[in-house]
Amino acid sequence: MLTRRRWMQALAVKPPAPNVLVFMTDQESALLPGTARLPNRERLLRRGIRFSNAFCTTPQCSAARASFLTGLMPKRTGVWTNVDNSSLGKPLSPDLPNLGQVFRGAGYATALFGKWHLGLPDKDLRAFGFDVRVDGKDPAVTAAAAEWLRGRQGPWMAWVSLLNPHDIYAVRQEMGKTAVRADVRGPATGLENLTGKPVEQQEFVDRDQGKITASFTPDQWKLYRSYYLDLVEKTDVQLGQVLDSIDLDKTIILLTSDHGDQLGEHGLPFKGPFVYDECMRIPLVLSVPGQLKPGVRTDLVSTVDFAPTLAAAAGLRWPTPVDGQSILKPSRRDAVFSDYYAKQKWVNPIRTIRTRDAKLNIYDQTGHREFYDLRRDPGEANNLAEQKLTAMAAMERRLNATILAAAGA
Repeated sequence: MLTRRRWMQALAVKPPAPNVLVFMTDQESALLPGTARLPNRERLLRRGIRFSNAFCTTPQCSAARASFLTGLMPKRTGVWTNVDNSSLGKPLSPDLPNLGQVFRGAGYATALFGKWHLGLPDKDLRAFGFDVRVDGKDPAVTAAAAEWLRGRQGPWMAWVSLLNPHDIYAVRQEMGKTAVRADVRGPATGLENLTGKPVEQQEFVDRDQGKITASFTPDQWKLYRSYYLDLVEKTDVQLGQVLDSIDLDKTIILLTSDHGDQLGEHGLPFKGPFVYDECMRIPLVLSVPGQLKPGVRTDLVSTVDFAPTLAAAAGLRWPTPVDGQSILKPSRRDAVFSDYYAKQKWVNPIRTIRTRDAKLNIYDQTGHREFYDLRRDPGEANNLAEQKLTAMAAMERRLNATILAAAGA
């Protein structure tokens, strides 16, 4: 734990301190397969910036959330994969400075409403800086958040962490109740596209959760995608309840998700041993009254940027070094990195570097590689790993310097 003296040196906020709201969905891809009716998100977009190139550090709930809270890559947080009874992840340590501690140390009232997924203690998170903790299903979570926020005098920092659209895992049960949307698109690629890809992806279909959709027809994939859009729209209702309970002119708001969903591209559902953009690209809207003008930005940003950005927007210094950077000003970053470790107890490490033009994935267990020319092939259909050896070597050197350094190798 950081000493009180170090907190006081690092956390000097000038009054009037802005409030801070984080609104996080679960498993929402930025690459939606059709039109979602999101009036409350549109309301937020009129006040903030939409980042069209935001990427998670890993397509796993716990590891991505640890990066969000600390500004560190998974190898630095120690949370490499999910933290639950069926997975191999280790809980997040309260010894790492995180958003709750930083803002509480600056005199903020702090609260977490909804999903934690970072290990025990789940009910009492005061060691992590959250004095208020409410869990439950999304409607109950947002109702509790709205009650706590309504009329509250600042400064406060609240993290509202929803479960949807993670309920996509119930798609088989829900398909009979779901209507195909008129504008929903089917996947551009199917299972046949796994030829020439790392065999781990086909193994996910044959032996893991991909079995659920292995026999899907094009019409069934449209049902999958329609149900997914239904779930995203449900989160917008929850967002509206929270926005209605706060003073938007006095509140910094960051809306995002922990990671995406594969949505049937390449014949794959959910998330697994693959790092296609559908899983890696996440929604991000940032509203900072008086500091940022509404608009769209295309610079490359990462989950590790969110914590230092919120601190900077509130006038705070993060007390220790982080892997991210404040994105209040456009980032000059030319690449983002991710680090996948395991699905449940299936260990299958993947390291990724993505630039605007290309993506390299290295499967460390087998040595398999994927290289995509994103300018010509944004759908990542054609694996050029056997053809682009020079370009791959240069990207791998950068990848090693970043990911392996984070692991202390």
